[in-house]
Amino acid sequence: MVREMADQEEKKQSTIERFLRNNDAYLGLILNSRFGRYYFFKRPKIKALYKKYLSEKDLRKKNRFCADILNAYEKTFLWKFRYRREGVLEDLKLHSRYSRERSIIDHSPKHHKDYYSVVMILKNEARYIREQILFYQATGADRIYIYDNDSDDDLLSVIDPFLKSGLVIYRKWPGSKVQHSAYRDVIRRTKHHSKWLAIVDSDEFIFPVHGTMPENLKKYEAYPGVGVNWIVYGPNGHVDSPDGLVMDNYTATFEDRDSAINCHIKSIVQPKEVVTVRHTHFPLYKRNRFAVDERGVALDNCYSYMPQAGRAFSEFNNHSVFRLNHYHSKSVEDLKRKCERGYADGANNLPFEETLRSYDVPQIQDYAIKPFADIVREKMKG
Repeated sequence: MVREMADQEEKKQSTIERFLRNNDAYLGLILNSRFGRYYFFKRPKIKALYKKYLSEKDLRKKNRFCADILNAYEKTFLWKFRYRREGVLEDLKLHSRYSRERSIIDHSPKHHKDYYSVVMILKNEARYIREQILFYQATGADRIYIYDNDSDDDLLSVIDPFLKSGLVIYRKWPGSKVQHSAYRDVIRRTKHHSKWLAIVDSDEFIFPVHGTMPENLKKYEAYPGVGVNWIVYGPNGHVDSPDGLVMDNYTATFEDRDSAINCHIKSIVQPKEVVTVRHTHFPLYKRNRFAVDERGVALDNCYSYMPQAGRAFSEFNNHSVFRLNHYHSKSVEDLKRKCERGYADGANNLPFEETLRSYDVPQIQDYAIKPFADIVREKMKG
């Protein structure tokens, strides 16, 4: 017991050291830029925080001071202006190139007012998309927005019944590195139509531990967004892609819930509170606000696992209110196709072999999603 407590304390210390190392790297980037130095030395509060940061010995407090400096820096007008300007310029460039190809199919009521909606951008996921639509419908989603990034697997024929019912709104979204622009587009489209919007990928399943998503989200209406932690699933021993539901086939997940990858968050946002999106995992919110994790803890720059991405992480993996099952690889066959296809946001893929090796860690079986799998399985029979 004593040894176990010592191991836990060592792990916490190691995590804080990692946070501090990455936040310090971000701070170094700021201080090495003319723009950053200007704001640093013009603001007495930032200078005072910097002095405390340099003199503090306790690592947790030192990291907090560093995060407060980064938060203050990101509240400056020019930082926000640059952030928004980049998004606007990117959208204009992509619009001029692809506007004629960006068709939309929308049979939803003209002035619909939804409480909870979901958006995903995908490519060649027709095989899995029916399961995911039925899943999100079962969790309480009023509307699902699908952005199609150059699929050639007859996606439209699969989702046609959902289009006709108005549950799904389809948007053709061609090009490379277009994920952020798709998210900005759906934010503009939903800010008057949906209270909450979950921004997910086609391999991510967000669900509530109890009740429905709308019932649980009512507790967080005071915040601009909620960060839901990943729980990453591996191939589960499947070399070839098996028949059946993804939720049934992949049940093996990392034993260490607080590993760095499981501290990633994806965002459920109030669209009217979003300024712009320049990161896959989180947007920039109005009035210098931050999203919170399910405990109500602000997701600011304190928990950075990598420079400039603090808001994409929480300190621990939280999964008592919401869950996000991230079926990152599915089978080995699916993983290989994924690595060859690339990411919609333009991020570099890890080599296939290296990615596969990342799952060679202690695993446990997890069946938390089973109640929703049972609902979807019954609907698939109909």
